[in-house]
Amino acid sequence: MAQRAEAVLNRMEKYAEEGNDQLSPNLFTWNSCIEAWSKADVSYSAEKAYSTLRRLILLQREGKTDIHPDKFSFNTVILALSRSSAPEAAVRAEELLGLMEKATASGFPDVQPDVYSYSSVISAWSRSGKQGAGKRAEQTLERMEQLSQNGQPHLKPNSISFNSAIDAWAKSGEGTLGARRAEQLLHRMEDLYAAGDENAKPTANSYNAVLSAWARSGTKCAYWKAEELVNKMWERYESGDSDVKPDHCSFNTLINAISKSEREGKAEKALRVLRRMDKLYQGGYKYARPNEMTYTSVLNTCAFTFVENDLSKRKALDVAIFTLEELQESHYGSPNHITYGMFLKACSNLMSTDDERWQRIVEPVLLQCRRDGCVGELVLKQLQNAAPEHLYYNLLDDVVDRDKMTVIKFSDLPEEWRCNVREKRGRAQWKGRRLGQSSPARASAAAAAAAARGRRTNTVAGRRVRVEKLQP
Repeated sequence: MAQRAEAVLNRMEKYAEEGNDQLSPNLFTWNSCIEAWSKADVSYSAEKAYSTLRRLILLQREGKTDIHPDKFSFNTVILALSRSSAPEAAVRAEELLGLMEKATASGFPDVQPDVYSYSSVISAWSRSGKQGAGKRAEQTLERMEQLSQNGQPHLKPNSISFNSAIDAWAKSGEGTLGARRAEQLLHRMEDLYAAGDENAKPTANSYNAVLSAWARSGTKCAYWKAEELVNKMWERYESGDSDVKPDHCSFNTLINAISKSEREGKAEKALRVLRRMDKLYQGGYKYARPNEMTYTSVLNTCAFTFVENDLSKRKALDVAIFTLEELQESHYGSPNHITYGMFLKACSNLMSTDDERWQRIVEPVLLQCRRDGCVGELVLKQLQNAAPEHLYYNLLDDVVDRDKMTVIKFSDLPEEWRCNVREKRGRAQWKGRRLGQSSPARASAAAAAAAARGRRTNTVAGRRVRVEKLQP
């Protein structure tokens, strides 16, 4: 569609050059082409929309057309750039916003930027991943506030503007500074709302972004701050504010913050959060429904439990076993390749290689992992680095050449062992159990894995680990 729109635009320009003014493109023609590229399902769509707008601006500056791009032209491209992963997307979005401001000051009111324009630029910085993105996003937010106080009240920031700026700090990679700046913006929203500004009302997204900032901060107080925020959300929700109800993202981020802490008994604490989610959901609170990520995050907490005493290790291992077993038997989803990988990592951290529990606990899990088609890079890495040698050979006997002792790569595995693993940019990313290829081999392998899932029985140690006492 976008290619065809551009072809029509080029043809109309050619007709105009040949003297046929009746077929000369107008602003609607240009905007239609820009919009078509902005919505195109290709990785370079934003770049094409940007280049089309720049082409129109250049023609106008050179006096080759009297058509001026309007607010729609600019906002469409800025929005496309805010959704783009191109390295210079945020810089270009900010550049276009500057052109809108200059054009407005030069007497072109139909290009005057609005809240939508500024918020999209903030969002572009949030997505950019660039160094200093949090600061640039907040500067744009402050620019909106200044303009709104100096005679342009229509540019007063709203919840979307603030949320994008908070998200930019959360993703800034600036640790404690990023988390503190994100929380300060949240407090500013709360103050503005308390003063009567309905448009600045904090939402669950506002709190979740700050939660994410603290979870990523690496500071020792991250877990405490995250728990405080979730409790605050719950208190406000129970007081009648339905816009800040904590959801599965809130609880999952809290578990993530726990997993990165150094607190004693963090595996049990993560499981308590999972139990709380399950209790809330079973009680009718649908927003707290656990999912595969919830269970995988608990396993991640177990995998990064570094303790010396045997009792603490046993408790963390019991949590890992119970968590995987419950997911296998629950209606919340099924283990994926990351789930299995995290379980193996927990076992390698909490058990020595000569521990007899590898054979009794881990081998049945790995056999189920094979049947599920979930032997991913993380699973293979844990097998190679931590599993006892005899278990490694038993499980990979079909692909290991014991005489050559070669290192097994992911691509060496049988298709049916890895048919539900999705790789993205060199890292395993699970995208659900659906076929990524239509080849007969992959389809057959996926069908076999699906049949195996249907036959699943309890595969974890043949027993139920008694950790129910951890429930609140």
